[in-house]
Formats: sequence, C-alpha cells, structure tokens
Amino acid sequence: MKAKLNLIFILLITVNLQAQIDSQKRFQSDVRKYYNWNKEFEKYELVETEYENSVIDIREIGSKTNGYIVISMVDNGSVRMHHGSIYQFAQDSEETGSWLIRSKFMRAKITYNPKENTLTYLYDADDKRYTKLMIFYVKPDEIPNASLKAIVKTD
Repeated sequence: MKAKLNLIFILLITVNLQAQIDSQKRFQSDVRKYYNWNKEFEKYELVETEYENSVIDIREIGSKTNGYIVISMVDNGSVRMHHGSIYQFAQDSEETGSWLIRSKFMRAKITYNPKENTLTYLYDADDKRYTKLMIFYVKPDEIPNASLKAIVKTD
C-alpha cells in the first residue's frame, strides 16, 4: 500500500513538472513616437509624438516562441488594436529580447529594452524592411510576472 502511494505521489509530481507554464506581461505607456521609413533619405523619420494611453500584453504559452501579443492604443479618441501570434523569440543582447509576430494580414517585430524601458514595434513590412515604427515608453504593471528584466536575463 505504501509503495502504491509513493508511486502515485511521484506520478503527480512528474505531471506537475511537465505542466505548461504560461506567463503574461502587461505594459502601460502614455507616450509613443511614430516613425515612417523615408525611401529618399533611407532612414526612419519622426512623424508624430503621441501622448495617449497604450496597453501592450505579451502572453507566452509554454515557451517564448509560442503565444500572442496585443497592442491596444487610444488614438484621437478611438481605439486601435494590433495583434498577432508569436512565432519566434530572439535575445538580441544580455537584456534585450525580441518577439516576431504574425497574423493573417501582417508581420511585425517587438523589442523590449529594460534599460530604457522602451518597447519598439516595427510593422507594415515590404520586401526589404519594416516601413513603420513605434517606440512606446513603458512601465510594467505592478502584477506578478510583469517584469521582463529577470526573465530576459535568464533565458
């Protein structure tokens, strides 16, 4: 009987170790800068600095290469939403991480820089590069698992 209980206990521990780990980070931003690619000068040019609220949710399901990202922006009283599924994660440096996302109609890249507390969102790609860029000045929500700083360093 004791051997059966030990076996069940070990089985439960093993199942819990294999359980899927989900993490969600939410960032708030009150300032974003919007840039467009200028073909003539071959550089991104600042179009507008917007002082409106944005919420960025990054949900990783099971691993950093699976999940989705939702960006919700208030823009002149209207809400705009960009979203897509994560299909790749790359660590650019010791602290900076990037997610590549795609949806039915677009592909994009989001990079989090914890030193500067910025999220860079590149989207609307042509054959050579992303033509639009937004930089969000963010602060993570005060919820468990909201900070990427420790997570990006350890992965």
